[in-house]
Amino acid sequence: MYSLLIRPITRRIKDNNKASAIALGYFKFEGMIPGGRFFSRLIHGNRAVGLEREVFGLDFYNPVGLGAGLDVNGDLYNDLNDLGFSFVEIGPFKELSAIRKAIARLQADPQDDILAACISGDYLESFCLAYDFCDFFVIDISENPDMDIFEPLLDARLTYEAYKPIVVKIPEELAADELDDIVEYCLMNNIDGIEARSISQIVHITEKSKARLPIIANCHIKTPEQALGALKAGASLVEVRMGLVREGPRLVGKILKFLASKEK
Repeated sequence: MYSLLIRPITRRIKDNNKASAIALGYFKFEGMIPGGRFFSRLIHGNRAVGLEREVFGLDFYNPVGLGAGLDVNGDLYNDLNDLGFSFVEIGPFKELSAIRKAIARLQADPQDDILAACISGDYLESFCLAYDFCDFFVIDISENPDMDIFEPLLDARLTYEAYKPIVVKIPEELAADELDDIVEYCLMNNIDGIEARSISQIVHITEKSKARLPIIANCHIKTPEQALGALKAGASLVEVRMGLVREGPRLVGKILKFLASKEK
């Protein structure tokens, strides 16, 4: 249905936010149909054998996740996970009120698989509020690349019994020396990984860290070949967002099928 009804529209709309809203509306409608989630899992199971991997101490059944910016409010994480993603990143959450609403939904409808929360403001309070409800956290410093915000987060994590990974999401435009400083900070302070925004950043981080820092590729991946390219460059996981909106749920299966064929 997506290919027939929604994809022709989302492909024509240039505004990413408007296209995303249309796609999200479709996925919400699909989830409201009795048995919708069951049939979605049946159709889009996408659990290709041989693509499992452990990253940040978490077991991902494939390397493809949904990036932040689509399920901004944390409304449809389970419906979107049913499309075959091994993890879903909700947010970004800039205000406490937004993350409180998302937590209320998580209490009513706990996640089926690995869930990440992307936080872009009110960092410490949001991190502490969501700690018990998410599997890992992406701290977005795209607008203000200041690593000092991590010190209270790392101190707060020590107070919890369960260890939850912290990943830093960096800006798309970043000088090499600034990126080096971030990599060194991560290695010295138990930051668990970096969400990189381009292939060149992935290569740089991999070389600088000697492949000791897991990387999530958040670099506009829209084809199976681009996903493979990011993994070969050094990424441990890749994220899709606008590719899903423009192409539809079949893109996830195409990526996984392509990656599985390269593993043989």
